[in-house]
Amino acid sequence: MDARFTLNLDGVVAIRGLRGGRDPDPVAVALLAQLAGAHGLSLSVRDDRRGGQERDLRMLRESVTTHFELRLSPAVDLVSLAFDTRPDRVTLVAERRDGESSATGLDVHLLRDALRKHVQHLRDADVEIAFSIAPDLDQVKAAHRLDADCVVLTSNAYAAAATPQERRLELTRLLDAATTAARLGIRVAVGGGIDLRRAEEVARIPHATEFQVGQACLARALLVGVERGVADFIAAIARGRQRPL
Repeated sequence: MDARFTLNLDGVVAIRGLRGGRDPDPVAVALLAQLAGAHGLSLSVRDDRRGGQERDLRMLRESVTTHFELRLSPAVDLVSLAFDTRPDRVTLVAERRDGESSATGLDVHLLRDALRKHVQHLRDADVEIAFSIAPDLDQVKAAHRLDADCVVLTSNAYAAAATPQERRLELTRLLDAATTAARLGIRVAVGGGIDLRRAEEVARIPHATEFQVGQACLARALLVGVERGVADFIAAIARGRQRPL
């Protein structure tokens, strides 16, 4: 089964915001990543930074030709962004009080009634719908009931595991959730806290078809350049695919 690599550009925006300047430009990074073979690009939008990020969204949509994912919390005005930007996918994510994306995943089961309205609006915009969720079977089933096209399983707990036993447990959770999603006809992506070694490990999950990396790839790019950094992660995922679980 083919595996896709998606680069999250949030770290580029964060670095640019440290001094309030214009560089690094996420569009330039996105184009380099695309040239290096990245299959997808993603960007999160926050309510408190939406004004500046709308320019990024517009330029990215006009400039890149690869799959483009817009990551939003349910609190953001989904309809206008979806209709204006026309991303290939909108992924709904949990949001902490400080405005950053949560590593724990969206509670689709708890928020199902509110999310149902968002899903209908996004269907009207003719975009693919995904939920970023913990690798939990109940959450996968809740996403299915809301007619999700894809789930993004958060791998932060796996990446942060301190012992081999904890890593095996978290990898099993990811594997079970991915298998359940695939059986329900939902595509599976995995992302969150993945470095180069972990990318090769999670790529062994048979039913996962997409792997999302952000900070670790950008950190590597500081040392070897964006194109080499992206290529290294794509190669790691390819190696993992050769040894499925």
